[in-house]
Amino acid sequence: MSDVNRIPTHIEGLDENMQGGIPKKHICIVAGASGAMKSSLTFSLLYNSVLYGDTSGIYVTLEQGKESLKSHMSNMGMNVEDARVRNRIAIIDLADLRVQLDEQGMSDRVDWMGQLIKQLTSYRNSIGFEVLVFDSLGAFFTLTKMENPRDEIFRLFEAVRRLNLTAFFICEMTGDDHKQFGEYGVEDYLSDGVLHLVMEREGDDVKRKLGVVKMRHTNHMLGYKPFWWKEDEQRFSVL
Repeated sequence: MSDVNRIPTHIEGLDENMQGGIPKKHICIVAGASGAMKSSLTFSLLYNSVLYGDTSGIYVTLEQGKESLKSHMSNMGMNVEDARVRNRIAIIDLADLRVQLDEQGMSDRVDWMGQLIKQLTSYRNSIGFEVLVFDSLGAFFTLTKMENPRDEIFRLFEAVRRLNLTAFFICEMTGDDHKQFGEYGVEDYLSDGVLHLVMEREGDDVKRKLGVVKMRHTNHMLGYKPFWWKEDEQRFSVL
């Protein structure tokens, strides 16, 4: 496992306890409730892997608009217009396409899974990116008829594997049982890794914690550790 090529997360305290980072070509789930900072943490993985490495990537958003996302991340110190990353990070906004098709009454007739795989393949061939962030699976599932979720999710993940991408799929979680990391309960089984972000309330205080539930080909930390954003360094830190 020490010979596996990895992409550092640049999360202070995590890479040191995960053999240096995420194995390349892994498909990872980033799961958590609303407000757990899933998008922020995952964007930082992409941003810092580009800023401090030789990779490139795309961030596909289905709900938050491109300009809103750029503004939010810029406020955290991650400026995608920075000359060091500008040509190596692309933000793909599928929200506009979703609205247009809804207005035309065509969304129900679109093979969204097929279209998504086609688009990712096209981006891979034209841009040549290596890291994919998909925000989010839940939003995508509202578009497509998931008659057989396990087969459909396998189809998507397998297509991403064949494109030789390192991918992070954001999953929204509801409830407090922490037993299901995706909407259909199969996403974590089909993925190579699961990062779980939780919020614990103690009175009026809220603490965010991160756990590496699963990471194939990796000796990693167990349990949940507090994490926070270090604004002066533009990166997250795990206690």
